Amino acid sequence: MKSRKESVRAARQLFRLSLVDGALDAGRVKAIMKKLSEAKPRGYMGTIAQFHRLLRLELEKRHAVIESAEALTPELAAQVTADMKKKYGEDVTVEFRVTPSLLGGMRLKLGSDVWDGSVKNRLERLSERIA
Repeated sequence: MKSRKESVRAARQLFRLSLVDGALDAGRVKAIMKKLSEAKPRGYMGTIAQFHRLLRLELEKRHAVIESAEALTPELAAQVTADMKKKYGEDVTVEFRVTPSLLGGMRLKLGSDVWDGSVKNRLERLSERIA
């Protein structure tokens, strides 16, 4: 049985091989997965799980979720999208969600980073200071 450390190390090497100019190449990812499933080296299931985790994290870094209490106007949505692409690159995808519990403002999640400018967050911080 292959140790977890060996699986992580192998997955990282495979992940680096799947990048072209710093971006994921779908063709390389498919080829790597095909080769792994055909060869079935010792501990390959752990390696596949770790490789999948790295791929998911990389894709999340390129996808922004923007939540607001009400639907944004098309002009504001276009401006936010343009700002995100300008700051993080043209390959960033943007998803807009309506979350009425925010009360107002916006919450942005890009990868593991969260910027919360919602009224709900401000009220929660204020109540923590008072208590």
